[in-house]
Amino acid sequence: MKFNFWKFKGGKSKGCSVCAIALLSFTAGSLITARLAHIDHVRADSNRVFELRIYHTVPDKLPALESRFRDIYSKLLAKHDLQVVGYWVPEGAANWDNTFV
Repeated sequence: MKFNFWKFKGGKSKGCSVCAIALLSFTAGSLITARLAHIDHVRADSNRVFELRIYHTVPDKLPALESRFRDIYSKLLAKHDLQVVGYWVPEGAANWDNTFV
């Protein structure tokens, strides 16, 4: 069975003009939408990026993770020009037990 979905009366030029009109309509609609949405570029004050990592450990494994970051990972990150700001262990909240920030 042969389907002729894209066959238009009037030959190939009519099919090309229909595709061109569809493409032109899509482009015009996109430009108008972007203009009406007032899309602004976001700019940073500096080129620094901060990353916050939170690790939840198995009970009694927090000291091992803390020493691993202090002895191994800090040096590895510094090797790749990533500056470590600090490490934290929350205290006083039961929900944050075994958590390393």
